[in-house]
Amino acid sequence: MRTIQEQLIQKGFTDSREATGASPNTKTLPKPKESLSKREWAEIMGSNQQTYRRSRGGAIRRNR
Repeated sequence: MRTIQEQLIQKGFTDSREATGASPNTKTLPKPKESLSKREWAEIMGSNQQTYRRSRGGAIRRNR
């Protein structure tokens, strides 16, 4: 007993390439994973930014 899909292919109502699952090669190469160092992660997250504070006199100075 044939399936409906096989019968449709035989009659010419559907494309046999679609029915068999053969499709043109559309796969792309996966991008290599980028490994970041701890220093680079800290820079991205902003933990190495300079901090400033207003002193008692009102001037803005760097805070260590």
